[in-house]
Amino acid sequence: MILETGGGPGGPTSPRAGFSSIDAVRYGGTTGGRQEASLSVTAGLIEPGQRLRYKVYPELDDRLAYDATYVAVDLVFTDGSRLSELGAQDQYGYAFDAVGQGLAKVLYADQWNDVQVSLEVAVGKTVADVVLTVDAPTSGSAFVGWIDDVEIGAAPAPLDGSDLAAYVDTRRGTNASFAFSRGNTLPITAWPNGFNFITPVTDASTYRWAYEYHRLNNADNLTELQGLTFSHQPSPWMGDRDQLTIMPVTAETPLGDQVARAAAFSHGDEVARPDFYSVRFTDGLLAELAPTDHGAIFRFTFPADAAGRHLVIDTIDENGAFGYDDGVLTGWVENGAEAGRTRMFCYGVFSAPARFGPADGGRANARAASFDVDEVTLRIATSFISVEQARHNLSLELEGRSFEEIRQAANEIWNERLAVIRPEGATEPQLRTVYGNLYRLNLYPNSHFENTGTAEAPSYAYASPVLPAVEGQAVVRPGKMYVNSGFWDTYRTAWPAYAFLYPTLAAELVDGFVQQYRDGGWIARWSSPGYADCMTGTSSDVSFADAYLRGVELADPLTTYDAGLRNATVVPEATEVGRKGATTGFFNGYVSNDTEESVSWSLEAYLNDFGLAAMAAQLAEVFPERSEQLREESAYLYRRSQNYVLLFDPAINFFQGRRPDGSFARTPEEFDPCEWGGDFTETDGWNFAFHVAHDPRGLAGLYGGPRGLEAKLDEFFATPELATKKGTYDIVIHEMLEAQAVRMGQFGFSNQPAHHIAWMYNYAGAPHKTQAIVREVLDRLYVGEQIGQGYPGDEDNGEMSAWYLFAALGLYPLRVGAPEYTIGSPLFPRVTVAPLGGSPLVITASNVEHPYVQELRVDGKPLPVASITDAAVQSASVVEFVLGSEPSDWGTLESPPSLSSEVPVPLVDLIPADPSNPLFDNTSATSASVDSVVEWSLPSPEAAAFYTLTSAATDAPSTWRLEASLDGIAWSVLDERTDETFPWSHQLRPFQIPTPAPYQHYRLTFPAPVTLTQIELLA
Repeated sequence: MILETGGGPGGPTSPRAGFSSIDAVRYGGTTGGRQEASLSVTAGLIEPGQRLRYKVYPELDDRLAYDATYVAVDLVFTDGSRLSELGAQDQYGYAFDAVGQGLAKVLYADQWNDVQVSLEVAVGKTVADVVLTVDAPTSGSAFVGWIDDVEIGAAPAPLDGSDLAAYVDTRRGTNASFAFSRGNTLPITAWPNGFNFITPVTDASTYRWAYEYHRLNNADNLTELQGLTFSHQPSPWMGDRDQLTIMPVTAETPLGDQVARAAAFSHGDEVARPDFYSVRFTDGLLAELAPTDHGAIFRFTFPADAAGRHLVIDTIDENGAFGYDDGVLTGWVENGAEAGRTRMFCYGVFSAPARFGPADGGRANARAASFDVDEVTLRIATSFISVEQARHNLSLELEGRSFEEIRQAANEIWNERLAVIRPEGATEPQLRTVYGNLYRLNLYPNSHFENTGTAEAPSYAYASPVLPAVEGQAVVRPGKMYVNSGFWDTYRTAWPAYAFLYPTLAAELVDGFVQQYRDGGWIARWSSPGYADCMTGTSSDVSFADAYLRGVELADPLTTYDAGLRNATVVPEATEVGRKGATTGFFNGYVSNDTEESVSWSLEAYLNDFGLAAMAAQLAEVFPERSEQLREESAYLYRRSQNYVLLFDPAINFFQGRRPDGSFARTPEEFDPCEWGGDFTETDGWNFAFHVAHDPRGLAGLYGGPRGLEAKLDEFFATPELATKKGTYDIVIHEMLEAQAVRMGQFGFSNQPAHHIAWMYNYAGAPHKTQAIVREVLDRLYVGEQIGQGYPGDEDNGEMSAWYLFAALGLYPLRVGAPEYTIGSPLFPRVTVAPLGGSPLVITASNVEHPYVQELRVDGKPLPVASITDAAVQSASVVEFVLGSEPSDWGTLESPPSLSSEVPVPLVDLIPADPSNPLFDNTSATSASVDSVVEWSLPSPEAAAFYTLTSAATDAPSTWRLEASLDGIAWSVLDERTDETFPWSHQLRPFQIPTPAPYQHYRLTFPAPVTLTQIELLA
């Protein structure tokens, strides 16, 4: 093995070429037995409380053998012993030697990894040499990697748990980029579900990746900040909006150019917490901030020898203006992503008199406040309504309160949110992960409303992001609205987590999104903050239905349901809302592949229909005045949710798209389940082979039963992701590289469509495989938080965080829309879950070093099935797991609940398609007027369970009679309706036939002319 000093992996915009100003050391060679080389690092006596720490960057070899990850920095002591021989473990509990590190698969290839080892086992020994060891299992293979920042020193004192916010490093997930995600987050300091975020930015001119932990460093390889910024970013892919930046400058003149004013710092001099952020720059300036809901307090302490003392007020472009009068800063910004963006106003007060004017260089609208004192405090609040409302927000939240008081208030509310989960027996990295994930869950969604009243008598209003502006001004409405949730991501775990951990808050969050429906007629698919044409599925439907079914006391459950019903039954006029492909998809039973990502649109629709069906059934028991309609809609939507069988191609044993003519898109020779894109969103056919989470037993039937499902899952986890088959994507997208980096076959855990798949083994009679895989994910893929990593892919609005939290508790909301949890394997010996507004639950687990469930008891009673109802969880006091080192037969004798017990029969239209007849052409793009009667005949007698009528733009029917005949002469009345309504144009409404029987001839009779777009007769 050879060692070389100089440079580092990649160029200036790739993962940074070292974590210190010292060049990284390159290691390389050819595998074959253990190889060592001295790193020439001097060290002396090992003292109590010390640790070994280093960074390692193993390069990925072409054969995907990961040889360079079989690496460790070992200590050789003067007595001849080695650290690796003393039982030392890294911070995650893995064996600390080259073989142990490689087998653990915890080191990411082509990424910097942070390795820390307690030296308690070596206290009193003296280090003779520090050696780099490589010991890969292969022979004759080339390996290359990099080592940097090898240090032996004092470990930080462990936290005592009295301040849970102290476990949270908001930089988790910021060591990422558009090319490879380890979170793609911002280091946000904010109020939980707050109106604003405040974040440091390393690039003050972008509305996407504004803070990158590891990139764009200066010549000394130090990060530089360009500002402290008000942000509202839901995701870098969606983009930030209304960014307002404040940057202290110690130069003689107030430098406005963001690059010229950038100040260098070390991450070790940065404190990034939910309730507080501070950074001491290399020039000695200290910047601190603490949040309120609608504003923040900033405190800047300039060094005594500073050439100048300035605060530059800026934004990312020229769309903003700032003024100063009598000690007050006012202004507005309007920039960034446009989906529902409205103007943001600000009102700020400095603690000292300022000279105010243009900045020196930079954007024309940048302004600077210059001071003659060393310490300056700025209290500033924002508003989407007006400058006057921003002033009011400041008076409510910041006026008369010290920096310490504001920080303490933020600390208290964060500790309240974080205290809902209290693990015992967890390591400090595990605690950082638990509370870091709870922090991310509680950042989103965001309040969009403001108190226009008083603290004692609040009156809420918001600037609507879903209504068109009037003369350039946002429409202001009374009430509360919430924004910023990508429901395609968050329905899977985040919304069930709100219902579980914060049920009272969940009710308000749901109604805050229903307010979008009240305003604009729809709930955003991807609220950022308004309607954005992004991602597949209208997954607020199942998110909110699930909350209702779990007992969340919604303020307006019927309107919540109606918002989902519109998605499920109305073809939208705009692409930003509703379901794509519905023009024909409602009638074919699937979205055909003339709509991009058609399989994804279809399979997500079935999941959402399932949730709405369950909600409708429960609402029917509560709202008797509408119970008949709700029961009909429930029965219809349940049946429609089983139409996934229409997209299953038995010739290939996968789901795939169908052409508009009904034929499958690809022949068995053409179809490659490892090819990305096309009919699948951000993944391939493999990761959509199990996308029927609401009906796992029905899915198992498609694969030949539970054993067939198990075999399919086994093949899935055994088929490697090579990140080469980009399919319809122009490039190898970051999700492909991340899926490869997971090293678990096709299991693309870095992206949300895969998040339920490991849990499907519970329906294959092999729950022990769920337990082992989930434990591996928990142990391996949420690492690196202390160098800004912490996630295996995009952490979208708390979804990836909520996955960890559920899995660590041994529970998972697999069937969203069914109030239950499937069972996994808890991570901690004991954890107390104390939901805000709910009853506490204690989950215990013996032998947590092993993943396999041997026995499970709920309040002392055995639970033999790998599923538990939400009601049982809410009423339980103690859930006890007994774990062991080998799989058991627990959970194998009884299958968990499912919609179907076998392959379901799809809901299909009995009327032959007739392209020449607008009523039977399977599209709502055409319509026809019916004066009084419309008749049709089937090829042979058939019994129909439902019929549907789809309204047109005008003349919707209200009264009619459905009749049937065997001979076309004698007619029987099957159904009769009066006073029916179609709330929306182009709405499909289902009607259940009370006594189905086989008939060949049918007719509908109307007392007055009507216009319809489609008629179906369904069985």
